[in-house]
Formats: sequence, structure tokens, C-alpha cells
Amino acid sequence: MKLNSKCMACQIRKQEAKIRHFNDEDRKKQYMEAIRQRFEHPKDDDCVPSISTELKKFYCSFWGVPMEDFTRINKEYDQLMLDLEAELRSTIRYSEDPLKAALIYARTGNYIDFAALPEVSKETALSLIKSENKDDLDEQEYRQFCQDMKKAENVVYITDNCGEIVLDKIAIQILKKIFPNIRITALVRGLPAGNDATMEDAEFCGLTDVVPVLGNGNDVGGTWLHGISTHARELLYNADVIIAKGQGNYETLHGCGLNIYYLFLCKCDWFQQLFHAKLLQGMFINEKRAPKATAFSSD
Repeated sequence: MKLNSKCMACQIRKQEAKIRHFNDEDRKKQYMEAIRQRFEHPKDDDCVPSISTELKKFYCSFWGVPMEDFTRINKEYDQLMLDLEAELRSTIRYSEDPLKAALIYARTGNYIDFAALPEVSKETALSLIKSENKDDLDEQEYRQFCQDMKKAENVVYITDNCGEIVLDKIAIQILKKIFPNIRITALVRGLPAGNDATMEDAEFCGLTDVVPVLGNGNDVGGTWLHGISTHARELLYNADVIIAKGQGNYETLHGCGLNIYYLFLCKCDWFQQLFHAKLLQGMFINEKRAPKATAFSSD
């Protein structure tokens, strides 16, 4: 998904908000001028997650502050979901359609995103998962997904955030049970990227005991094809079906033409507008049938 004017403006606003607590107005103006110049000539491969990662590093370098460390938060939310695992497995097992239920729970876990949301809490995460997991999957898209899975040999499941990865593990195990002939590989971030799940989270949550897991070799909050490792890129291009969790994966992958099923919650104004959705509404949509982000409405 190419960088667009609305997302550019949002990124600039976020940068200004980050420096308000500094007192040196001259330095603040210098910083914002550097940000403005970066957006003056955007690159063809720019997207919101790649730009965000670049600006995060620039911010730390310019102001002499360390990169935020999410290690503790990742462990806390991983454990939070692990504590729910047995209960959720039971609920999913006795549901009318266990696969659909597992995918919906995995999508609901996409709430745990400290980069996209101004506030994330354990209480809200638990509330969404336990009692407000209501948005169904698009029925036509779900039928097509199941048909594609029946024919598939190689499937890649791209995870997104900490905690959420536990729900991904449950969904992957059900996929393996229903479609025993497919080979599923999970793809995680190769390096720390906010509270995104890495190999450390995959090991802590037991995902590495279920399927092969590969780090993508990159620290962008998504699957930026221009920055991931050759191994990860080949894995994606050789996949029959890709399941991509989260807005960041949509922002980095949309437009590539691969057979991707995106599973995420809408977390910003632009996504709400693009998908005619409310905040935190769940989406399940294929790359080929996703709306084109070519224009903005006036409402």
C-alpha cells in the first residue's frame, strides 16, 4: 500500500506530538524541518510502517534518547493470552465452526497494538476477547478462503503483535487439523519492532513447537518486501495462500498481487474510511478484492 497524502499528514502530526515535551523551540523547528524534507520527495517503496521505523530511529538519534524497549510488555501480554489459552480452546472446540471462531479470536487479538492505538490496556483486551468478539468473517471471503486452503500445499501465516501470537497459534493448530496436507510456516519480525512478535515471542508461546517459524530479517512493523530477507521473500512468493495479520501487514503488502487473506482490526481514520468501518471493526479480505486506496472521500 503506497504512501498517500492522508497518511503523510498523520505521520507529521505524530512527530510534532512526540516533541512537545522538549523545551528548545529552535531544535524542535530543526527537527520538524527535517521531517518535512523527508516527505518532500517520497520514495516509490515508502509505506507507513517503513517510514515510521525510519522516523523512530531519526527521533532517537536527533534527541539522544534510547529506542523504546517493549520486552517487558511483550512478555506480559504473551502471558496474559497464555493464561486464557485453555479456556479459549474449549470455547472454540465447541463452537459451530471452530476454524471461523479461531480466526475471529485471532483477529480480535489484533487490538494489542501500541503503535497504532493511543492507548492499549489489558482490561480492554480481555473484554474484547471474552465478551465483545462479535464481528463475523465476510461469508463469501471465508468460503473462498476454505476453497483455497483445500487446494494449497504451502501456506504462510504472518503474525503481528505480542499476545495476539498465542491466538495465532490456536488458529494455526486448527488449520493444520482441518487441512492436514498443507505445510504452514509462521513468519515473525526478524528484529524488535515496537510490540510486534519476534522469534522470542514465538518460542515463549510455544508456536515453534507447532510449525516452523522464520524471522523476516527486518525491524519494520509489517512485511516490507523491499526490506525483508531473501529467504522470507522467497517463502512468500512460493506460498499458495498467505494469512497476514494486522494493519501493518496490509500497509506493507497490499498491491503485491499475492494470494493474501488479510485479518485485522481497523485502528485509524484512514482505514475506517477505506473500509467504511467503525473503530476496531474486524476485516477479513483478500488482496485481489481489497479496495483500491486511490482517492479520499470528502466525508
